[in-house]
Order: sequence, then C-alpha cells, then structure tokens
Amino acid sequence: MKKRKQFRSLQEWLDRTGTPQYILARTCGISEPALSMLLRGSRRCSLVKALRLSEFTGVPVENLVEWPKFHDPQKTATAA
Repeated sequence: MKKRKQFRSLQEWLDRTGTPQYILARTCGISEPALSMLLRGSRRCSLVKALRLSEFTGVPVENLVEWPKFHDPQKTATAA
C-alpha cells in the first residue's frame, strides 16, 4: 500500500498539486465561496468539512479545525 504524502495546510496541498480550488470544493462537497473563506482564514472549518478535506488531501484534521481552547483552572488560580 502506497503511503500518501501528508501536507500541513490546504494551501500547501493546492500549490504542490496544482489543483484548482473549484475542483477541491466540488470533490469534497463544499461550496467554492466556503472553501475560499477557509483558505483566507475568515471562516472556521467544521469537523464534517475537515474530515472530507482531510480524506481527499491528506492534510491532518487537526490542521483544518480550530479546536476550542479549554479553561485551565491552574492558570486562573495562580492569576488571582
């Protein structure tokens, strides 16, 4: 089984493969404007979209989804 190359970002994947944005959007079932906003950083990626994009491109889901920052009680206690 051939190992897929892993990319750090969608933009890196697009640049290295030469794939147009509209092809990636259509293949993954995402609107072209939504993909454009994801690439610009003006829109967050949902987990469902991240899974689709990751499966097709090889970009890790962790790099596509902005995970929520959890409250750290230790930092709050020491700051008070």
